[in-house]
Amino acid sequence: MRERKITSGLEDYLEAVFRIFEEKKVVRAIEISRLLGVGRSSVTDALKKLAALGYINYENYGSISLNEIGRQK
Repeated sequence: MRERKITSGLEDYLEAVFRIFEEKKVVRAIEISRLLGVGRSSVTDALKKLAALGYINYENYGSISLNEIGRQK
């Protein structure tokens, strides 16, 4: 299986999802925005990219979760 490469910036978002999930068991974009100190549109863009790469499960205005590939990263 080919490894999915992500930028360090996207890795920060992935780590934020993990940290929030560990604490609250539910992850929302606004929580990522607050944790990383970035705008909500930046979070949305990053989440879409991570979902397209197969690291997370994400739907607009829904909760976010790591899938198996994201947990391994």
